[in-house]
Amino acid sequence: MKLDTQINFRTSSEIKEEIKNIAKSRGLKPSQLLNEIVADFVKRQESQKSEKPELDKVYELLSLQGQRLELLEKHQQEMAKKSAA
Repeated sequence: MKLDTQINFRTSSEIKEEIKNIAKSRGLKPSQLLNEIVADFVKRQESQKSEKPELDKVYELLSLQGQRLELLEKHQQEMAKKSAA
């Protein structure tokens, strides 16, 4: 079954018209446009997976910096107490 036929079976008429109009304006068949959409979606999913570990690493670094700041604040408080005494 051709993809154009599958669109007719599985997509609302409003969406089909939008797909047809966008495809026509770009000089493509609706099935070609859908292939581009699917390919773009897959690429975005892959990039989101690769970005997640980077975000985890950033969170880990921020957490570590937060711990260091807490230690510095405690140290400053101790130093202030010693100098006041």
